[in-house]
Amino acid sequence: MQRKRFVNKGLKAHKLYAETPLFKAVLLVAIPGLLISLMSGIYVFADQLLLSILVPADPMHNFESIYGDIATENAILDLLKELNSSVPGANYSLADTSTIVKSAVAITLPIMVVINAVPNIAAIGAGSMYGQCIAKDNKPKALQIWKSTFYCAIVIGLLSSIIFFSINDSLLRLTSGKVPHFKSAGSMTESQLATLNAYFERAYETQINWSHEFLDILSWSSILNVFILYFSFMVRAEGKLWFVTTAEMCCNFVNIIFDYVYISLCHAGMMGGGLATLTGWSINVIIYTIYIWYLGKKGETWMKYRDLLPKNGSPISYTILVPIVIIGLSVFLRNFTNSIANAWFLAMLANVATKTGEDAQYWQSISGIVWPVGSLFFYAIFGIADGVRTLVAYNYARSFYSRIRRTYWYATLISFIYGAVIYTCLSTFLGAWLINLFPNMDPSQYTDAINYMRIQVLFLPAVALSIGGLLMFQATNQMAMANFIAVMQAVITFPISAGIMYPIALVANGPMTFVITNPLNTGSAGIIITIISLVYLYQYLGKTRAKVAVNTREGSKTIDLVVPSNIKKLSYAERELQKSLSNSKIATNLHMSTIIFDGKKNKKIKYNVQVYS
Repeated sequence: MQRKRFVNKGLKAHKLYAETPLFKAVLLVAIPGLLISLMSGIYVFADQLLLSILVPADPMHNFESIYGDIATENAILDLLKELNSSVPGANYSLADTSTIVKSAVAITLPIMVVINAVPNIAAIGAGSMYGQCIAKDNKPKALQIWKSTFYCAIVIGLLSSIIFFSINDSLLRLTSGKVPHFKSAGSMTESQLATLNAYFERAYETQINWSHEFLDILSWSSILNVFILYFSFMVRAEGKLWFVTTAEMCCNFVNIIFDYVYISLCHAGMMGGGLATLTGWSINVIIYTIYIWYLGKKGETWMKYRDLLPKNGSPISYTILVPIVIIGLSVFLRNFTNSIANAWFLAMLANVATKTGEDAQYWQSISGIVWPVGSLFFYAIFGIADGVRTLVAYNYARSFYSRIRRTYWYATLISFIYGAVIYTCLSTFLGAWLINLFPNMDPSQYTDAINYMRIQVLFLPAVALSIGGLLMFQATNQMAMANFIAVMQAVITFPISAGIMYPIALVANGPMTFVITNPLNTGSAGIIITIISLVYLYQYLGKTRAKVAVNTREGSKTIDLVVPSNIKKLSYAERELQKSLSNSKIATNLHMSTIIFDGKKNKKIKYNVQVYS
């Protein structure tokens, strides 16, 4: 009775994932995923925007507090004007509080991507395999997944905190580029050059220090972020999508409110953004913890806290943890390698700016405007994949392969339409409006930001081509391929794209030309992933390929026989073999046949045949 109550009255997962008309089911799972990720994008954008607005407005973080013992703002402006007129091609602008905040935002974003990627190691695989257990009504294995991944999430959260805290400084200094240092510049005196070099040094060190204030708090709070995503995917697997959507949206809204409280009222500067995130994450974890307890009390979930005690429930299974972690690694590796690629991109952009006589920090500050605008809508595309992944995993467990193939096309179509619509809006009216929200921009910086953004956000429709492949390989437990295509964009196509655009940028329009690297990289990777995904869907999904040796008077002949993995009766394989032999004009009589299992799914079928001339 308990099982019936759980399946029929509690989760209703089968009705949603297997019985609902497919397009409607895709929308029902994709839209909540999109909204959750869109709200995360809105929070990231609002967080960066509020930092850019509120920190410069705080008297404790003004120009004098940064450079007070070096020179006044007017004196620095005069020195920069003389430098630009003395050095051919030089274009250095004032690094005021607003510029430093925006450039700090730019160099922290790649690391934030990695911090937000860590929870996927446990969450993605746990949610996928838990959903498959629900599809098969396999409660014992589901309980093992619940207990094993819960403790795995604790370990991952603690280890990631230590690692991030240890490497933040090195990564920040890598992405911030080199500090300008001038030994001579026209008729400038040694005293003026010393003042100018001290100004550059202070600006870059302030950028690093403020970035630390923000990132160090996020690093030590990583365990909270791990449990938010872990609980989210486990609850999604049970079909409670709208609760997850509501909880995530409310907590991100709380984050935005506390940004104002900590930055403006408490004068915490960029540290206030980190404290606001910590507050929102804490509330989110508390909400999920209470909700799962409530479901357990009503008997509407298999996730019970008492089963987590060492002597209760199922034992921790390392056999289960290995595939779960490997599945999650595909998403982590995608975000991690993309973060490295983004940091590499920023370093190369700064290098291009320096070699073409422009201010590297100026272009980083523009990145600090454009990237939050792009990330505002970027995460939502992967939210579609997060929502649809459970639907695919459920149908894969029940061998509904035609439903999976159609889901692939629906998910890709929705993602591409979303990307095309958002790109059109950003490249016209919406992008200009969002960029205008950032304060203290002169006309030239605004023009550069608009052009940068129009090139950058071309990746939105391009990345839609990758979505179907990413979710298909993850949801069907094809771990090697999932990890391969996850790192393709950053490890394979990015070095090629950057290698092509870097020398071109040095001779053609400088940093702006190098920005083309990102959409070129994303589009190339998307096309390759689409081709690989279609081959898998229509040639390998639900099938295994066995090589059958057929002896004839003329020698040995090898025939590839494709047998669906869910076919258990040998007679089906024999009929398929007869067709193959008939097409090859070889008359045979099947005398005896056996099946040799190779691994968990692959079948090698060996036939002894009598051949007639």
